[in-house]
Amino acid sequence: MKRTTLTEKMVLYFLALGIGSIVITGMFSFFSARKALLERTYDQLTSIRLARKTQIENFFSERMRETEFYATSDAVIRLVSNTLLKSPHELTSFPVPDFGSFPDSAFYSGYVILNPRGKVLIKNDPDSALNQSQIDDFHLFAGNGTQRSFMVDYPGSGNRSVGQLLSVSAVNVTGKTVAYLALIVRSEKTNDFMLEVGPANGLGYSGETYLVGPDHLMRSQSRFIPNSIMRTKVSTKPVEKALAGASGIAQVNDYRGIEVLSSFGPVNIGGLSWVILAEIDYREATSAIYPIRNSIMFLTIFTGIAFFIISFMISSSITRPLKKLKDAAVELGEGRSVPMVKIQADDEIGALTDAFNRMAININEKDEALKAERHIRLRSAIDGQDQERQRLSREMHDGIGQSMIAVRLRLGALENRVPEITRHELQTIIAMADNLIDEVRAISNALMPPALAEFGLTTAIRNLCNNLTGNYGIETTFGGDIPGQVLGKKARLYIFRIFQEALNNVSKHSGATIVKIECHQKGNLLCFSITDNGKGMDLNTACSSSGHGLNNIRERASLLKGEATILSSPGSGTTIQIEIPINKSML
Repeated sequence: MKRTTLTEKMVLYFLALGIGSIVITGMFSFFSARKALLERTYDQLTSIRLARKTQIENFFSERMRETEFYATSDAVIRLVSNTLLKSPHELTSFPVPDFGSFPDSAFYSGYVILNPRGKVLIKNDPDSALNQSQIDDFHLFAGNGTQRSFMVDYPGSGNRSVGQLLSVSAVNVTGKTVAYLALIVRSEKTNDFMLEVGPANGLGYSGETYLVGPDHLMRSQSRFIPNSIMRTKVSTKPVEKALAGASGIAQVNDYRGIEVLSSFGPVNIGGLSWVILAEIDYREATSAIYPIRNSIMFLTIFTGIAFFIISFMISSSITRPLKKLKDAAVELGEGRSVPMVKIQADDEIGALTDAFNRMAININEKDEALKAERHIRLRSAIDGQDQERQRLSREMHDGIGQSMIAVRLRLGALENRVPEITRHELQTIIAMADNLIDEVRAISNALMPPALAEFGLTTAIRNLCNNLTGNYGIETTFGGDIPGQVLGKKARLYIFRIFQEALNNVSKHSGATIVKIECHQKGNLLCFSITDNGKGMDLNTACSSSGHGLNNIRERASLLKGEATILSSPGSGTTIQIEIPINKSML
Protein backbone atom coordinates (compact mmCIF):
# COMPACT_ATOMS: atom_id res chain seq x y z
CA MET A 1 0.00 0.00 0.00
CA LYS A 2 1.38 3.39 -1.05
CA ARG A 3 2.30 5.61 1.85
CA THR A 4 0.97 9.14 1.87
CA THR A 5 3.85 11.57 2.15
CA LEU A 6 3.93 14.56 4.47
CA THR A 7 3.94 16.90 1.48
CA GLU A 8 0.79 15.26 0.09
CA LYS A 9 -0.90 15.46 3.49
CA MET A 10 -0.03 19.14 3.90
CA VAL A 11 -1.22 19.93 0.36
CA LEU A 12 -4.48 18.10 1.04
CA TYR A 13 -4.92 19.87 4.39
CA PHE A 14 -4.19 23.31 2.90
CA LEU A 15 -6.41 22.58 -0.10
CA ALA A 16 -9.27 21.30 2.04
CA LEU A 17 -8.97 24.28 4.38
CA GLY A 18 -8.82 26.82 1.56
CA ILE A 19 -11.53 25.34 -0.63
CA GLY A 20 -13.66 24.56 2.41
CA SER A 21 -13.45 28.17 3.55
CA ILE A 22 -14.30 29.44 0.07
CA VAL A 23 -17.18 26.99 -0.33
CA ILE A 24 -18.61 27.83 3.10
CA THR A 25 -18.22 31.56 2.48
CA GLY A 26 -19.60 31.21 -1.04
CA MET A 27 -22.57 29.17 0.10
CA PHE A 28 -23.27 31.62 2.89
CA SER A 29 -23.04 34.52 0.42
CA PHE A 30 -25.17 32.67 -2.14
CA PHE A 31 -27.93 31.74 0.29
CA SER A 32 -27.82 35.16 1.94
CA ALA A 33 -28.11 36.84 -1.45
CA ARG A 34 -30.90 34.46 -2.47
CA LYS A 35 -32.73 35.11 0.77
CA ALA A 36 -32.37 38.86 0.32
CA LEU A 37 -33.48 38.57 -3.31
CA LEU A 38 -36.52 36.51 -2.35
CA GLU A 39 -37.42 38.93 0.42
CA ARG A 40 -37.09 41.85 -2.00
CA THR A 41 -39.20 39.99 -4.58
CA TYR A 42 -41.86 39.16 -1.98
CA ASP A 43 -41.89 42.81 -0.87
CA GLN A 44 -42.24 43.88 -4.49
CA LEU A 45 -45.05 41.38 -5.12
CA THR A 46 -46.83 42.47 -1.95
CA SER A 47 -46.51 46.13 -2.97
CA ILE A 48 -47.91 45.38 -6.42
CA ARG A 49 -50.69 43.25 -4.92
CA LEU A 50 -51.69 45.99 -2.49
CA ALA A 51 -51.57 48.55 -5.27
CA ARG A 52 -53.74 46.37 -7.52
CA LYS A 53 -56.05 45.63 -4.59
CA THR A 54 -56.49 49.35 -3.96
CA GLN A 55 -57.16 49.91 -7.67
CA ILE A 56 -59.72 47.12 -7.95
CA GLU A 57 -61.46 48.14 -4.73
CA ASN A 58 -61.56 51.75 -5.87
CA PHE A 59 -62.81 50.68 -9.28
CA PHE A 60 -65.73 48.69 -7.92
CA SER A 61 -66.45 51.30 -5.22
CA GLU A 62 -66.69 53.85 -8.01
CA ARG A 63 -69.02 51.53 -9.95
CA MET A 64 -71.26 51.08 -6.90
CA ARG A 65 -71.33 54.87 -6.30
CA GLU A 66 -72.29 55.41 -9.92
CA THR A 67 -74.99 52.78 -9.65
CA GLU A 68 -76.30 54.38 -6.49
CA PHE A 69 -76.23 57.78 -8.20
CA TYR A 70 -78.28 56.52 -11.11
CA ALA A 71 -80.61 54.58 -8.82
CA THR A 72 -81.51 57.80 -7.01
CA SER A 73 -81.92 59.81 -10.19
CA ASP A 74 -85.38 61.13 -11.11
CA ALA A 75 -85.25 59.37 -14.45
CA VAL A 76 -84.79 55.92 -12.90
CA ILE A 77 -87.34 56.56 -10.13
CA ARG A 78 -89.84 57.76 -12.71
CA LEU A 79 -89.09 54.80 -14.96
CA VAL A 80 -89.52 52.35 -12.09
CA SER A 81 -92.75 54.04 -10.93
CA ASN A 82 -94.27 53.88 -14.40
CA THR A 83 -93.16 50.29 -14.79
CA LEU A 84 -94.81 49.16 -11.57
CA LEU A 85 -98.15 50.57 -12.84
CA LYS A 86 -98.05 48.42 -15.97
CA SER A 87 -99.69 45.03 -16.34
CA PRO A 88 -97.60 41.86 -16.22
CA HIS A 89 -98.07 41.43 -19.98
CA GLU A 90 -96.68 44.87 -20.63
CA LEU A 91 -93.62 44.17 -18.44
CA THR A 92 -92.33 41.68 -20.93
CA SER A 93 -91.87 44.42 -23.53
CA PHE A 94 -88.59 46.28 -23.82
CA PRO A 95 -88.22 49.42 -21.78
CA VAL A 96 -88.78 52.82 -23.21
CA PRO A 97 -85.58 54.60 -24.22
CA ASP A 98 -86.22 57.54 -21.86
CA PHE A 99 -83.46 56.70 -19.31
CA GLY A 100 -81.93 60.07 -19.07
CA SER A 101 -78.10 60.25 -18.94
CA PHE A 102 -77.10 56.54 -19.42
CA PRO A 103 -73.97 55.39 -17.57
CA ASP A 104 -70.65 55.43 -19.39
CA SER A 105 -70.77 52.64 -21.97
CA ALA A 106 -67.00 52.14 -21.55
CA PHE A 107 -67.65 50.52 -18.13
CA TYR A 108 -71.11 48.99 -18.65
CA SER A 109 -72.64 46.85 -21.34
CA GLY A 110 -76.21 47.35 -20.20
CA TYR A 111 -78.60 47.52 -17.25
CA VAL A 112 -81.38 45.54 -15.60
CA ILE A 113 -84.08 46.71 -13.18
CA LEU A 114 -85.39 44.04 -10.81
CA ASN A 115 -88.10 43.93 -8.22
CA PRO A 116 -87.11 42.97 -4.63
CA ARG A 117 -87.78 39.31 -5.41
CA GLY A 118 -85.20 39.32 -8.24
CA LYS A 119 -87.68 39.37 -11.15
CA VAL A 120 -86.56 41.40 -14.16
CA LEU A 121 -88.76 44.40 -14.70
CA ILE A 122 -86.74 46.26 -17.32
CA LYS A 123 -83.65 45.47 -19.39
CA ASN A 124 -82.09 47.30 -22.28
CA ASP A 125 -80.68 44.11 -23.88
CA PRO A 126 -82.93 41.15 -24.68
CA ASP A 127 -79.97 38.79 -24.09
CA SER A 128 -79.44 40.08 -20.58
CA ALA A 129 -80.55 37.55 -17.97
CA LEU A 130 -79.67 36.62 -14.43
CA ASN A 131 -78.37 33.19 -13.59
CA GLN A 132 -79.93 31.44 -10.59
CA SER A 133 -76.72 31.84 -8.60
CA GLN A 134 -76.82 35.58 -9.29
CA ILE A 135 -80.47 35.68 -8.14
CA ASP A 136 -79.43 33.87 -4.95
CA ASP A 137 -76.63 36.38 -4.37
CA PHE A 138 -79.08 39.20 -5.07
CA HIS A 139 -81.53 37.82 -2.50
CA LEU A 140 -78.73 37.49 0.00
CA PHE A 141 -77.66 41.09 -0.14
CA ALA A 142 -81.08 42.60 -0.96
CA GLY A 143 -82.71 40.73 1.89
CA ASN A 144 -79.99 41.82 4.27
CA GLY A 145 -80.92 45.46 3.83
CA THR A 146 -77.73 46.69 5.41
CA GLN A 147 -76.09 47.57 2.10
CA ARG A 148 -77.73 50.03 -0.27
CA SER A 149 -75.22 49.19 -3.04
CA PHE A 150 -73.38 45.91 -3.66
CA MET A 151 -71.86 43.74 -6.37
CA VAL A 152 -73.27 40.49 -7.73
CA ASP A 153 -70.63 37.98 -8.87
CA TYR A 154 -70.47 36.16 -12.17
CA PRO A 155 -72.84 33.24 -12.45
CA GLY A 156 -71.42 30.10 -10.87
CA SER A 157 -73.23 27.60 -13.08
CA GLY A 158 -75.44 27.40 -16.14
CA ASN A 159 -74.76 30.03 -18.77
CA ARG A 160 -71.41 31.43 -17.75
CA SER A 161 -71.69 34.68 -19.62
CA VAL A 162 -68.74 36.81 -18.64
CA GLY A 163 -70.84 39.93 -19.17
CA GLN A 164 -73.00 39.31 -16.13
CA LEU A 165 -70.93 41.03 -13.41
CA LEU A 166 -73.46 43.36 -11.80
CA SER A 167 -73.25 46.54 -9.78
CA VAL A 168 -76.58 46.81 -7.89
CA SER A 169 -78.21 49.66 -5.97
CA ALA A 170 -81.67 50.02 -4.41
CA VAL A 171 -84.32 52.24 -6.03
CA ASN A 172 -86.49 53.90 -3.38
CA VAL A 173 -89.89 55.44 -4.03
CA THR A 174 -91.46 57.40 -1.21
CA GLY A 175 -88.85 56.02 1.19
CA LYS A 176 -89.45 52.39 0.32
CA THR A 177 -87.24 50.08 -1.76
CA VAL A 178 -89.39 49.03 -4.67
CA ALA A 179 -86.75 47.91 -7.15
CA TYR A 180 -83.03 47.50 -7.78
CA LEU A 181 -80.91 48.94 -10.57
CA ALA A 182 -78.19 46.50 -11.79
CA LEU A 183 -75.53 47.85 -14.13
CA ILE A 184 -73.71 45.11 -16.11
CA VAL A 185 -69.98 45.84 -15.67
CA ARG A 186 -67.74 45.04 -18.61
CA SER A 187 -65.33 42.30 -17.50
CA GLU A 188 -62.52 43.58 -19.69
CA LYS A 189 -62.30 46.82 -17.70
CA THR A 190 -60.66 45.02 -14.77
CA ASN A 191 -57.94 43.87 -17.15
CA ASP A 192 -56.87 47.46 -17.74
CA PHE A 193 -55.01 47.41 -14.43
CA MET A 194 -54.86 43.67 -13.65
CA LEU A 195 -53.42 42.22 -16.89
CA GLU A 196 -49.65 42.49 -17.28
CA VAL A 197 -48.48 42.95 -20.85
CA GLY A 198 -44.78 43.80 -20.49
CA PRO A 199 -41.73 43.66 -18.20
CA ALA A 200 -41.82 47.37 -17.37
CA ASN A 201 -44.54 46.98 -14.71
CA GLY A 202 -42.28 45.39 -12.12
CA LEU A 203 -43.32 41.78 -12.74
CA GLY A 204 -40.87 40.95 -15.51
CA TYR A 205 -41.72 38.49 -18.25
CA SER A 206 -43.45 35.86 -16.11
CA GLY A 207 -45.23 37.83 -13.38
CA GLU A 208 -48.94 38.54 -13.21
CA THR A 209 -51.71 39.68 -10.90
CA TYR A 210 -55.11 38.06 -11.08
CA LEU A 211 -58.40 37.71 -9.22
CA VAL A 212 -60.00 34.45 -8.09
CA GLY A 213 -63.56 33.90 -6.85
CA PRO A 214 -64.87 31.58 -4.13
CA ASP A 215 -65.44 28.87 -6.76
CA HIS A 216 -61.63 28.97 -7.54
CA LEU A 217 -62.32 30.32 -11.03
CA MET A 218 -60.45 33.31 -12.36
CA ARG A 219 -62.20 36.67 -12.26
CA SER A 220 -59.55 38.44 -14.36
CA GLN A 221 -57.69 37.57 -17.54
CA SER A 222 -54.60 35.36 -17.21
CA ARG A 223 -51.40 36.59 -18.82
CA PHE A 224 -50.71 33.13 -20.20
CA ILE A 225 -54.09 31.48 -20.87
CA PRO A 226 -56.56 33.27 -23.20
CA ASN A 227 -60.24 33.60 -22.26
CA SER A 228 -59.50 32.51 -18.71
CA ILE A 229 -62.24 34.47 -16.89
CA MET A 230 -64.67 31.95 -15.32
CA ARG A 231 -62.90 29.17 -17.24
CA THR A 232 -59.50 28.64 -15.58
CA LYS A 233 -59.56 27.05 -12.15
CA VAL A 234 -56.96 27.99 -9.56
CA SER A 235 -56.77 25.48 -6.70
CA THR A 236 -53.59 26.48 -4.89
CA LYS A 237 -52.77 26.93 -1.22
CA PRO A 238 -52.46 30.72 -1.49
CA VAL A 239 -56.01 30.87 -2.89
CA GLU A 240 -57.30 28.65 -0.06
CA LYS A 241 -55.63 30.81 2.57
CA ALA A 242 -56.80 34.06 0.97
CA LEU A 243 -60.40 32.79 0.75
CA ALA A 244 -60.10 32.03 4.46
CA GLY A 245 -59.26 35.69 5.02
CA ALA A 246 -55.47 35.38 5.37
CA SER A 247 -52.79 37.41 3.64
CA GLY A 248 -49.22 36.34 3.11
CA ILE A 249 -46.52 35.02 0.82
CA ALA A 250 -45.62 31.52 -0.36
CA GLN A 251 -43.46 29.58 -2.78
CA VAL A 252 -45.77 27.16 -4.58
CA ASN A 253 -46.74 25.75 -7.96
CA ASP A 254 -49.34 27.92 -9.65
CA TYR A 255 -52.35 26.91 -11.74
CA ARG A 256 -49.97 26.07 -14.63
CA GLY A 257 -47.87 23.75 -12.43
CA ILE A 258 -44.92 26.17 -12.52
CA GLU A 259 -43.03 27.09 -9.35
CA VAL A 260 -43.76 30.72 -8.46
CA LEU A 261 -43.37 33.23 -5.68
CA SER A 262 -46.83 34.33 -4.60
CA SER A 263 -48.26 37.18 -2.54
CA PHE A 264 -51.94 36.72 -1.75
CA GLY A 265 -54.81 38.31 0.17
CA PRO A 266 -58.56 38.98 0.09
CA VAL A 267 -60.25 41.88 -1.72
CA ASN A 268 -62.76 43.97 0.21
CA ILE A 269 -65.62 44.55 -2.25
CA GLY A 270 -69.20 44.54 -1.07
CA GLY A 271 -70.94 41.43 -2.39
CA LEU A 272 -67.79 39.79 -3.86
CA SER A 273 -65.72 37.16 -2.03
CA TRP A 274 -62.69 37.57 -4.28
CA VAL A 275 -58.97 37.22 -3.60
CA ILE A 276 -56.06 38.80 -5.41
CA LEU A 277 -52.68 37.20 -6.13
CA ALA A 278 -49.43 38.68 -7.44
CA GLU A 279 -47.02 36.01 -8.69
CA ILE A 280 -43.76 35.65 -10.61
CA ASP A 281 -41.90 32.55 -11.77
CA TYR A 282 -39.28 31.42 -9.27
CA ARG A 283 -36.69 30.94 -12.03
CA GLU A 284 -37.02 34.49 -13.27
CA ALA A 285 -37.15 35.91 -9.75
CA THR A 286 -33.89 34.19 -8.82
CA SER A 287 -32.17 34.60 -12.19
CA ALA A 288 -29.96 37.34 -10.79
CA ILE A 289 -28.50 34.95 -8.23
CA TYR A 290 -27.21 32.43 -10.77
CA PRO A 291 -24.36 34.64 -12.04
CA ILE A 292 -23.30 34.91 -8.39
CA ARG A 293 -23.39 31.12 -8.12
CA ASN A 294 -21.35 30.76 -11.30
CA SER A 295 -18.88 33.36 -10.06
CA ILE A 296 -18.54 31.46 -6.78
CA MET A 297 -17.94 28.21 -8.67
CA PHE A 298 -15.35 29.85 -10.91
CA LEU A 299 -13.72 31.51 -7.91
CA THR A 300 -13.67 28.17 -6.08
CA ILE A 301 -11.99 26.42 -9.01
CA PHE A 302 -9.51 29.22 -9.61
CA THR A 303 -8.73 29.60 -5.93
CA GLY A 304 -8.46 25.82 -5.57
CA ILE A 305 -5.79 25.73 -8.28
CA ALA A 306 -4.01 28.70 -6.70
CA PHE A 307 -4.25 27.09 -3.27
CA PHE A 308 -2.87 23.84 -4.69
CA ILE A 309 0.14 25.58 -6.22
CA ILE A 310 0.80 27.76 -3.18
CA SER A 311 0.24 24.94 -0.69
CA PHE A 312 2.48 22.63 -2.73
CA MET A 313 5.25 25.26 -2.74
CA ILE A 314 4.86 25.93 0.99
CA SER A 315 4.63 22.23 1.83
CA SER A 316 7.67 21.46 -0.30
CA SER A 317 9.68 24.21 1.36
CA ILE A 318 8.73 22.80 4.77
CA THR A 319 9.21 19.13 3.96
CA ARG A 320 12.33 19.45 1.77
CA PRO A 321 14.72 19.69 4.74
CA LEU A 322 12.74 16.94 6.48
CA LYS A 323 13.23 14.69 3.43
CA LYS A 324 16.94 15.40 3.51
CA LEU A 325 17.00 14.55 7.21
CA LYS A 326 15.06 11.35 6.52
CA ASP A 327 17.43 10.29 3.73
CA ALA A 328 20.44 11.09 5.90
CA ALA A 329 18.91 9.17 8.81
CA VAL A 330 18.32 6.14 6.57
CA GLU A 331 21.91 6.20 5.36
CA LEU A 332 23.14 6.66 8.91
CA GLY A 333 20.98 3.77 10.07
CA GLU A 334 22.48 1.56 7.35
CA GLY A 335 25.95 2.29 8.68
CA ARG A 336 27.09 4.72 5.99
CA SER A 337 28.67 8.04 6.81
CA VAL A 338 26.58 11.05 5.80
CA PRO A 339 27.60 14.61 5.00
CA MET A 340 26.37 17.57 6.99
CA VAL A 341 22.77 18.48 6.22
CA LYS A 342 22.51 22.17 5.32
CA ILE A 343 20.49 24.30 7.73
CA GLN A 344 18.04 26.32 5.60
CA ALA A 345 16.05 28.20 8.21
CA ASP A 346 16.39 29.42 11.78
CA ASP A 347 13.32 27.61 13.09
CA GLU A 348 12.37 24.29 14.65
CA ILE A 349 13.39 22.39 11.51
CA GLY A 350 16.72 24.22 11.53
CA ALA A 351 17.22 23.27 15.19
CA LEU A 352 16.32 19.66 14.35
CA THR A 353 18.81 19.70 11.47
CA ASP A 354 21.55 21.08 13.73
CA ALA A 355 20.82 18.42 16.37
CA PHE A 356 20.91 15.71 13.68
CA ASN A 357 24.22 17.00 12.34
CA ARG A 358 25.74 16.90 15.83
CA MET A 359 24.37 13.39 16.33
CA ALA A 360 25.72 12.28 12.94
CA ILE A 361 29.14 13.72 13.76
CA ASN A 362 29.21 11.90 17.08
CA ILE A 363 28.07 8.66 15.49
CA ASN A 364 30.60 9.00 12.67
CA GLU A 365 33.39 9.75 15.11
CA LYS A 366 32.46 6.78 17.27
CA ASP A 367 32.06 4.60 14.20
CA GLU A 368 35.48 5.65 12.94
CA ALA A 369 36.91 5.00 16.38
CA LEU A 370 35.30 1.55 16.46
CA LYS A 371 36.53 0.82 12.95
CA ALA A 372 40.05 1.95 13.89
CA GLU A 373 39.96 -0.13 17.03
CA ARG A 374 38.67 -3.12 15.13
CA HIS A 375 41.28 -2.52 12.45
CA ILE A 376 44.00 -2.43 15.07
CA ARG A 377 42.67 -5.55 16.76
CA LEU A 378 42.34 -7.34 13.46
CA ARG A 379 45.82 -6.31 12.39
CA SER A 380 47.18 -7.35 15.77
CA ALA A 381 45.44 -10.71 15.51
CA ILE A 382 46.62 -11.33 11.98
CA ASP A 383 50.13 -10.07 12.75
CA GLY A 384 50.13 -12.31 15.80
CA GLN A 385 49.10 -15.24 13.65
CA ASP A 386 51.85 -14.49 11.16
CA GLN A 387 54.41 -14.08 13.91
CA GLU A 388 53.29 -17.37 15.43
CA ARG A 389 53.48 -19.02 12.03
CA GLN A 390 56.94 -17.58 11.54
CA ARG A 391 58.01 -18.87 14.95
CA LEU A 392 56.55 -22.30 14.26
CA SER A 393 58.17 -22.35 10.84
CA ARG A 394 61.49 -21.45 12.33
CA GLU A 395 61.09 -23.97 15.13
CA MET A 396 60.16 -26.69 12.68
CA HIS A 397 63.00 -25.79 10.35
CA ASP A 398 65.68 -25.24 12.97
CA GLY A 399 64.43 -27.73 15.56
CA ILE A 400 62.39 -30.61 14.29
CA GLY A 401 63.77 -30.35 10.79
CA GLN A 402 67.38 -30.43 11.88
CA SER A 403 66.70 -33.22 14.33
CA MET A 404 65.05 -35.26 11.61
CA ILE A 405 68.01 -34.68 9.31
CA ALA A 406 70.37 -35.83 12.06
CA VAL A 407 68.29 -38.94 12.54
CA ARG A 408 68.35 -39.55 8.79
CA LEU A 409 72.11 -39.22 8.66
CA ARG A 410 72.60 -41.63 11.55
CA LEU A 411 70.30 -44.09 9.90
CA GLY A 412 72.25 -43.73 6.67
CA ALA A 413 75.50 -44.41 8.50
CA LEU A 414 74.03 -47.62 9.92
CA GLU A 415 72.81 -48.85 6.56
CA ASN A 416 76.09 -50.56 5.57
CA ARG A 417 76.85 -51.92 9.04
CA VAL A 418 73.77 -53.89 9.77
CA PRO A 419 73.21 -57.46 8.72
CA GLU A 420 71.57 -58.12 5.42
CA ILE A 421 68.47 -59.40 7.11
CA THR A 422 67.76 -55.98 8.79
CA ARG A 423 69.03 -53.75 5.97
CA HIS A 424 65.70 -53.87 4.12
CA GLU A 425 63.80 -52.74 7.22
CA LEU A 426 66.33 -49.98 7.81
CA GLN A 427 65.91 -48.72 4.25
CA THR A 428 62.17 -48.54 4.81
CA ILE A 429 62.73 -46.49 7.98
CA ILE A 430 65.15 -44.20 6.08
CA ALA A 431 62.49 -43.63 3.38
CA MET A 432 59.90 -42.80 6.02
CA ALA A 433 62.35 -40.34 7.59
CA ASP A 434 62.89 -38.69 4.19
CA ASN A 435 59.10 -38.30 3.74
CA LEU A 436 58.77 -36.87 7.20
CA ILE A 437 61.58 -34.39 6.52
CA ASP A 438 59.79 -33.33 3.29
CA GLU A 439 56.49 -32.87 5.11
CA VAL A 440 58.12 -30.83 7.86
CA ARG A 441 59.81 -28.69 5.23
CA ALA A 442 56.51 -28.24 3.36
CA ILE A 443 54.69 -27.24 6.54
CA SER A 444 57.48 -24.84 7.40
CA ASN A 445 57.38 -23.29 3.95
CA ALA A 446 53.59 -22.98 4.15
CA LEU A 447 53.81 -21.22 7.49
CA MET A 448 56.49 -18.80 6.27
CA PRO A 449 57.59 -19.29 2.64
CA PRO A 450 61.28 -18.46 2.20
CA ALA A 451 60.67 -17.51 -1.43
CA LEU A 452 58.61 -14.49 -0.32
CA ALA A 453 61.53 -12.99 1.53
CA GLU A 454 64.21 -14.18 -0.85
CA PHE A 455 62.68 -13.81 -4.35
CA GLY A 456 59.65 -11.53 -3.95
CA LEU A 457 55.86 -11.70 -4.05
CA THR A 458 55.47 -12.74 -7.68
CA THR A 459 57.77 -15.74 -7.31
CA ALA A 460 56.08 -16.82 -4.08
CA ILE A 461 52.65 -16.73 -5.76
CA ARG A 462 53.97 -18.64 -8.78
CA ASN A 463 55.26 -21.28 -6.37
CA LEU A 464 51.72 -21.51 -4.92
CA CYS A 465 50.40 -22.04 -8.45
CA ASN A 466 52.99 -24.72 -9.19
CA ASN A 467 52.18 -26.52 -5.95
CA LEU A 468 48.47 -26.38 -6.86
CA THR A 469 49.19 -27.92 -10.23
CA GLY A 470 51.63 -30.48 -8.91
CA ASN A 471 49.59 -31.58 -5.90
CA TYR A 472 46.02 -31.39 -7.29
CA GLY A 473 46.43 -31.43 -11.07
CA ILE A 474 44.65 -28.10 -11.48
CA GLU A 475 45.86 -26.16 -14.53
CA THR A 476 46.98 -22.73 -13.37
CA THR A 477 47.85 -19.66 -15.45
CA PHE A 478 49.45 -16.57 -13.99
CA GLY A 479 49.34 -13.34 -15.96
CA GLY A 480 50.96 -10.02 -15.19
CA ASP A 481 53.36 -9.03 -12.48
CA ILE A 482 53.04 -7.72 -8.94
CA PRO A 483 55.27 -4.69 -8.34
CA GLY A 484 56.47 -5.84 -4.95
CA GLN A 485 58.99 -3.02 -4.76
CA VAL A 486 56.17 -0.53 -4.01
CA LEU A 487 54.86 -2.68 -1.15
CA GLY A 488 56.09 -2.99 2.40
CA LYS A 489 56.92 -6.26 4.08
CA LYS A 490 53.53 -6.62 5.79
CA ALA A 491 51.66 -5.66 2.64
CA ARG A 492 53.50 -8.35 0.66
CA LEU A 493 52.72 -10.88 3.40
CA TYR A 494 49.00 -9.92 3.48
CA ILE A 495 48.70 -10.21 -0.30
CA PHE A 496 50.47 -13.56 -0.24
CA ARG A 497 48.07 -14.80 2.44
CA ILE A 498 45.11 -13.64 0.30
CA PHE A 499 46.35 -15.70 -2.66
CA GLN A 500 47.23 -18.60 -0.37
CA GLU A 501 43.70 -18.60 1.13
CA ALA A 502 42.04 -18.31 -2.27
CA LEU A 503 44.05 -21.13 -3.86
CA ASN A 504 43.51 -23.26 -0.76
CA ASN A 505 39.72 -22.78 -1.20
CA VAL A 506 40.03 -23.74 -4.87
CA SER A 507 41.87 -26.95 -4.06
CA LYS A 508 39.53 -28.00 -1.24
CA HIS A 509 36.05 -26.81 -2.27
CA SER A 510 35.71 -25.72 -5.90
CA GLY A 511 36.26 -28.93 -7.85
CA ALA A 512 37.85 -26.73 -10.53
CA THR A 513 40.23 -27.92 -13.26
CA ILE A 514 41.44 -24.47 -14.36
CA VAL A 515 42.49 -21.44 -12.33
CA LYS A 516 43.39 -18.12 -13.96
CA ILE A 517 45.24 -15.37 -12.08
CA GLU A 518 45.66 -11.86 -13.47
CA CYS A 519 47.60 -9.02 -11.88
CA HIS A 520 48.00 -5.44 -13.07
CA GLN A 521 48.35 -1.90 -11.80
CA LYS A 522 45.67 0.69 -12.63
CA GLY A 523 46.72 4.13 -11.51
CA ASN A 524 47.32 3.94 -7.78
CA LEU A 525 45.44 0.62 -7.50
CA LEU A 526 46.83 -2.90 -7.54
CA CYS A 527 44.22 -5.12 -9.15
CA PHE A 528 44.10 -8.92 -8.81
CA SER A 529 41.58 -11.46 -10.03
CA ILE A 530 41.44 -15.18 -9.29
CA THR A 531 38.96 -17.11 -11.46
CA ASP A 532 38.15 -20.81 -11.47
CA ASN A 533 35.77 -22.97 -13.47
CA GLY A 534 34.53 -24.87 -10.44
CA LYS A 535 31.04 -25.59 -9.18
CA GLY A 536 30.59 -22.11 -7.70
CA MET A 537 28.67 -21.45 -4.53
CA ASP A 538 25.79 -19.60 -2.89
CA LEU A 539 27.44 -16.48 -1.50
CA ASN A 540 24.90 -16.10 1.31
CA THR A 541 25.72 -19.59 2.57
CA ALA A 542 29.45 -19.34 1.86
CA CYS A 543 29.87 -15.98 3.60
CA SER A 544 28.14 -17.27 6.74
CA SER A 545 30.55 -20.20 6.91
CA SER A 546 34.04 -19.67 8.37
CA GLY A 547 35.42 -22.76 6.62
CA HIS A 548 35.81 -21.10 3.22
CA GLY A 549 38.17 -18.41 4.39
CA LEU A 550 36.30 -15.72 2.44
CA ASN A 551 36.05 -13.53 5.51
CA ASN A 552 39.85 -13.82 5.96
CA ILE A 553 40.32 -12.61 2.39
CA ARG A 554 38.06 -9.59 2.97
CA GLU A 555 39.67 -8.76 6.32
CA ARG A 556 43.23 -8.85 4.95
CA ALA A 557 42.14 -6.67 2.01
CA SER A 558 40.52 -4.20 4.41
CA LEU A 559 43.73 -4.03 6.44
CA LEU A 560 45.40 -2.80 3.26
CA LYS A 561 42.47 -0.31 2.85
CA GLY A 562 41.39 -2.25 -0.19
CA GLU A 563 38.30 -4.17 -1.17
CA ALA A 564 37.68 -7.80 -2.06
CA THR A 565 34.68 -8.62 -4.25
CA ILE A 566 33.54 -12.22 -4.63
CA LEU A 567 31.38 -13.16 -7.62
CA SER A 568 29.88 -16.61 -7.75
CA SER A 569 26.73 -18.62 -8.23
CA PRO A 570 26.11 -22.36 -8.17
CA GLY A 571 27.46 -24.02 -11.32
CA SER A 572 29.17 -20.87 -12.66
CA GLY A 573 32.58 -20.93 -10.98
CA THR A 574 34.00 -18.25 -8.72
CA THR A 575 35.85 -14.97 -9.30
CA ILE A 576 37.64 -13.04 -6.56
CA GLN A 577 38.47 -9.43 -7.48
CA ILE A 578 40.82 -7.47 -5.23
CA GLU A 579 41.71 -3.79 -5.43
CA ILE A 580 44.38 -2.41 -3.10
CA PRO A 581 45.43 1.24 -3.14
CA ILE A 582 49.13 2.08 -3.18
CA ASN A 583 49.90 4.66 -0.49
CA LYS A 584 52.84 5.80 1.59
CA SER A 585 51.93 3.53 4.47
CA MET A 586 52.54 0.56 2.21
CA LEU A 587 55.98 1.62 1.05
